[in-house]
Amino acid sequence: MDFRYAKRNRQIDHWLVIALSACLFLGLNFLASKIDLQIDLTPDNRYSLSKESLLLLEKVDQPIDIIITLPSSNNLPKVVQRLVHDIDLLLDSMERVESSHPIRVHRVDVNSPKQTSEILDIYKISEPNLIVVGSPKAGKRIIYRYNETSSTNPYDTSQVFRSAESIARQSIWEAGFYSEWKELGNGRLEPGSFRGEETLVRNILQLSNTYQKRKVAYFTRGHGEYSPTDTSPDTGLSDFRSLLEDRNLDVASIDLSTIERIPMDAKILVIAGPKGIFQEKEISIIRNFMNQSGGSVLLALDPVEELTLTDRPALGLRTLLKEWGIRCHDMLIHDPNKENFDLFTGAYFLRTYPKGENHRLISNLAQEGFSILADRCRPVEVNRQDGQSFITRELLFSSRDSWALSSWTERSFPPDKNPLLDLAGPVPILAISSPNPVHLEVSNLHKNGKLAVLGCSRILSNKKMKSAAGNQTLSRNLIYWLQNESEMLTVTPRKLHTYFVTMNHKEFETTLYYFTIIPASILIVGLFVGWLRKEL
Repeated sequence: MDFRYAKRNRQIDHWLVIALSACLFLGLNFLASKIDLQIDLTPDNRYSLSKESLLLLEKVDQPIDIIITLPSSNNLPKVVQRLVHDIDLLLDSMERVESSHPIRVHRVDVNSPKQTSEILDIYKISEPNLIVVGSPKAGKRIIYRYNETSSTNPYDTSQVFRSAESIARQSIWEAGFYSEWKELGNGRLEPGSFRGEETLVRNILQLSNTYQKRKVAYFTRGHGEYSPTDTSPDTGLSDFRSLLEDRNLDVASIDLSTIERIPMDAKILVIAGPKGIFQEKEISIIRNFMNQSGGSVLLALDPVEELTLTDRPALGLRTLLKEWGIRCHDMLIHDPNKENFDLFTGAYFLRTYPKGENHRLISNLAQEGFSILADRCRPVEVNRQDGQSFITRELLFSSRDSWALSSWTERSFPPDKNPLLDLAGPVPILAISSPNPVHLEVSNLHKNGKLAVLGCSRILSNKKMKSAAGNQTLSRNLIYWLQNESEMLTVTPRKLHTYFVTMNHKEFETTLYYFTIIPASILIVGLFVGWLRKEL
């Protein structure tokens, strides 16, 4: 063998290996860039669409376009940059949804002179900083708009100065993309959780169902009930209204004393915290709504204080409730355990669920150990009878230490337990009833009718909904059950966790140099060591 060429052949082999390795590396990267595959390895699938959203999107009956004209720019306010980041993660998941009518996402820059997009002409969009949901058949809905020139002049004393950051936060708050806003030490509000998935899915469904008559959740009035338009913490139900609207329902109020029947577009009738007695005509309207029209009723009754109402138990609704297998006593639940009940404020933590297999309406609540924050409560029992026409269940209870007080307005506090008249705990506070499919022909009931009775209306109030995740989950599950959408009940609520690194251009270049210097130094040292070994 001629050893004169051995050194040269080894060098050629080395360079050939390097060249082949580089080709393999470039080839693998090229192939990876052509594979549109996303795998969410997080334990709670935080970067994937929830089962709830996937089921709702299956109902979309026409193509949907989502047009984003928000640029990915560091010049935008930080809160808008965060929105762009979160929306991009969400839209990547939406584009991968397999459906007969896929969702098409378009990210366009209307300010670019080279930008010629057909989608802008179809929906006649020329304004930047928009998020638009559109359909060729139903038109478009602008769900977010940020006007970057709307900040006020700091030198103009005729108006209160508002920065671009403040205007941006207000626009995002109004669009409903974030919730649980918290005030930081500097007085600035920052969002706590991302609601973009709910917001986008709701708008997609509303646009898709433009030509379909949407169902309505009616809130009764005329008996001192709480209002869905009230934003006050203790008595307002505006947050519960938002949950209904998020589930693709319109919300309206109705006075039963002025009508002959509940409108045909009604899906749910909500009676929240009434204080006046319901008349026979009103009760008959409610009965026909459930029995004949297949409507659902959510009744939230508080303990009755007025002694003059004792001749009409449960505000005149006892007969109707009895027909559906539910008894709602005019009693007050008392709990001496300070961990569960605050005698001065009336705040009550409900943590007791049925033993054994839980109903789907509260299964995720029981599994996750959620507590329900309530106020003064009254018992809501089921009337167990064999062969009855309804399937009834008690789903939420007070603690074992509690009991329900009879004639509680005449009792002294703290009360002594009366074993003959009081009801021993745990006392049921939530009960549901639906027609038994076996007896539908005999009972002449509509199969879709449903009734849910809560012994405390404050569970649905804005303050309780904001203070306890369990209240939100329970309210959401009640809406699904009343809508006959049982497939939604097993979805556990989750948050989207995002992480941000904020830096200016100089800091970014410095960080880039740091990440470049180390690999480059290793490469130079390696080449130098290789050269030394060859020389030796």
